[in-house]
Amino acid sequence: MKRITYDSEEDILNIEIQKGHYWKSIELPNGFVIDITRDGSLLSIEILGASKVLSGDAHKIIDAVKANA
Repeated sequence: MKRITYDSEEDILNIEIQKGHYWKSIELPNGFVIDITRDGSLLSIEILGASKVLSGDAHKIIDAVKANA
């Protein structure tokens, strides 16, 4: 089940890829955080400072999520 949510107060975009047993989060240097299972399967991607990281066409993702919230 894929789901996209946006927290406008914190400016965080969360893209859930699949359900699974969370093991840990890995923070990447570019403002991305990935949640994975013990076997390395990707559960979700979190984009910190999303409105600054995403621009142009990618920024439309945030606008679409806000409209559907």
